[in-house]
Amino acid sequence: MYNSLVISHLCALLSLVVSMILAILVIPKILVIAIKHSLYDEQNDRKTHTGAVPRIGGVSFIPCILFAMMFSFGVFYRLIDGFEYDGFYPNHSEFSLFLCGLLLIYLGGVKDDLIGLRYRHKFTIQIISSVLVVISGFHINNFYGFLGIHEITPWIGMPLTVFIMVFIINAINLIDGIDGLASSISIFALCIYGTLFLLHGIWYYAALAFGTIGVLVPFFYYNVFGNVKKGRKLFMGDSGSLTLGFILGFLAIRYTCYKPDFIMSIGNALVVAVSPLLIPMLDVIRVVLIRIKKRKHLFMADRRHIHHKLQDMGMRKSSALILILSMSSVLCIMNIILMRYINCTYIFLTNILLWVFVNKYFSHIVEKRKRLKHNVNYAEIARSKEKNEI
Repeated sequence: MYNSLVISHLCALLSLVVSMILAILVIPKILVIAIKHSLYDEQNDRKTHTGAVPRIGGVSFIPCILFAMMFSFGVFYRLIDGFEYDGFYPNHSEFSLFLCGLLLIYLGGVKDDLIGLRYRHKFTIQIISSVLVVISGFHINNFYGFLGIHEITPWIGMPLTVFIMVFIINAINLIDGIDGLASSISIFALCIYGTLFLLHGIWYYAALAFGTIGVLVPFFYYNVFGNVKKGRKLFMGDSGSLTLGFILGFLAIRYTCYKPDFIMSIGNALVVAVSPLLIPMLDVIRVVLIRIKKRKHLFMADRRHIHHKLQDMGMRKSSALILILSMSSVLCIMNIILMRYINCTYIFLTNILLWVFVNKYFSHIVEKRKRLKHNVNYAEIARSKEKNEI
């Protein structure tokens, strides 16, 4: 008799290892192609990188992830032939339509990286991909007490699922502003989701989570530690960030879906699922509200995101990365502890208040730094005038 828990862990581990090995082999080849065809990220006022950096690192994500997943599935289906265990047989409609949506959004991201794509077309692809998931019968159906709401009718849950999927996709896309930020936040969230699905015996989504981690680890090395002059540095581009956002959105919402046979053993499912992604989600909400207040175009790129603010405070990109990741970790741990004692509505309200306070503090430092710089410049101009008069 096979031990289902051991097999689940081995399958997820195999997916992680295979995906990592493939990424290590594929990413250098992508670098060569990008350099040969000059597929570099354009520099502008918002971007802080110097030199020509390839922007198509995310092209490696889906091939590596899908190969690793299917390879591990094939190996273990073969090894456990005749093994009777429900957890090893996924909902084929849900899983198949998820893969269709994943491939669609990946191809849209690839096109954007290669020749560009209008934001309207991006949103259309994101909505269609999310709808594919919803029509498989998977949607948000319970708020677990948030705002006093528990069970949700499909007429509300289905469009809400599409909206939140698109929201998370764009949150990950927009947080991808400094080296290693989107990939490190994604790795953190995927570790949590992968572990949760393993604990609940849903091994195929655990394999998806750990397979995605496998491709992100080598990418993180090239993205953060790669040498631009030697042609060893690259960005994930939209093909990577949109793909990550879709996977994370799917896993987060899938975990919140209430099913009678899906017994929650780790507190409030909504709090657990949302907490790893709170920083990018709250940051997008803050930026959108500022743009609305200032009557700016909602999809016009600017330097209002949290990583830009930290850089304006004088922090290095590496320090900003560590601080944001630390904030995300602390917030997640705090929520998991608090959910045992207070209602999830008060937990999220606390998160929002903390986020507002922290951003106000950061803005104060930025303004103080600007005033100091202005005073220094004014003093230099005054000294220069005095010198010329003499």
